[in-house]
Amino acid sequence: MFNLSVIYDYNYDGVYPTWMVIKPESGYINWSAETLYVHIEAPFQRLSRDEINDYALGLSIVQTDLVMSVKHPDHFGIYMPRVKKRLNQIRGEQYTPSFRLADIEHFIVQMSDIEIVMNMSISTRFALNKFKSRSQVDETDF
Repeated sequence: MFNLSVIYDYNYDGVYPTWMVIKPESGYINWSAETLYVHIEAPFQRLSRDEINDYALGLSIVQTDLVMSVKHPDHFGIYMPRVKKRLNQIRGEQYTPSFRLADIEHFIVQMSDIEIVMNMSISTRFALNKFKSRSQVDETDF
């Protein structure tokens, strides 16, 4: 299981989910798994950019790392062999600092990549209407 938080961005139309931060509840990422499945369930815990620990090592998950779950349409997967291959390439770059897999505390995924993989519009479903103040937002908005 994972703890999910979402970083929202603002524009003239309202507030939109931009990045999902995925942290394992156990505190450790299971690097031996072939695919880690993440359950999408709203409302999401809101996270500001200032709340992210500057010293925590996170890894961006790109669209090509994501897979659909045929059995569970409300889940998406992170295909770990592809992630590890990309990490090995990063480690070979000259100015990349040394790190271990166990040092990575969370994943960060663009919400638009999740939308594409899951063939849905998270931005539309989970955006806050610009005409509602924060105090007016209720669970029907998520």
